[in-house]
Amino acid sequence: MHNFKFSKTVEVRYNDLDTMRHVNNAVYHTYIEHARSAYLTDVCQWDWNSMSIVLAKTDIDYRKSIHYHNKPTVWIRTSKMGQSSITQEVLVCEKDRRDLVFAEASVVLVHIDFKTGRPLPLPDYIRSRINSYESVKVDR
Repeated sequence: MHNFKFSKTVEVRYNDLDTMRHVNNAVYHTYIEHARSAYLTDVCQWDWNSMSIVLAKTDIDYRKSIHYHNKPTVWIRTSKMGQSSITQEVLVCEKDRRDLVFAEASVVLVHIDFKTGRPLPLPDYIRSRINSYESVKVDR
């Protein structure tokens, strides 16, 4: 947990709740997407107008329910980079309470060509920014 630097707190909206009065499990994906986009923008300075990235895989372990009064914070770190992919580890915790974990996840993103939909190699400057930010050499 201490190796996570990047976080984004998200607001629980009333329409995030299901009939059980907790955040629907599908909404966790939206929270993670929101934080993931912020990570790519802030850490990588991702150029959304000329570069495309898609979600290839998500694996979520749900630990505790999120309720309307909670303030979920999504923590993200890059754990691996492939030729065209980025693997990230994710923790969804209560704001200011990293011991209260709502979910753990792993996501794989793939950099693709807009026109062909085929994978493209990650640019060196993206690799460099991630390695610099994460303070460790991320496996290739």
